[in-house]
Amino acid sequence: MDPKAIHCREPLSFTIVCDERCFVVNRLAALLKLWDRSHLFTFVDRESVSETARQLIQDLDQSPWSLFLIDDNNERWYGPEAIPMIMKNLRFGRFAAVLYILPGTMWLTRQLYQLISRTRLIISSQTA
Repeated sequence: MDPKAIHCREPLSFTIVCDERCFVVNRLAALLKLWDRSHLFTFVDRESVSETARQLIQDLDQSPWSLFLIDDNNERWYGPEAIPMIMKNLRFGRFAAVLYILPGTMWLTRQLYQLISRTRLIISSQTA
């Protein structure tokens, strides 16, 4: 076999853009930072200062969700669609990501996530 034919893909890295004002997202982001031992994820929140981070926060503000995920190829997953993508890239989260194959799991996740995001929007509009 030609050694040039073997192509090793480098693992993707991800950016998680999250609204830290949402208590649930804030706690989950803290857990992800703890679990991300291979440093696949970069976190962007309202305290991030770069111009790119500010643009990502503006994109988040225009979304009904309180987080989104971006990979190196600029593919995006918003809200509940981001959850299985995040989990499957954590060493022990792969098993939990498989649960999303079960019928109804994504629907339930969307409903819960929508409730959380609505609460975030209500709370953030009251504090603004």
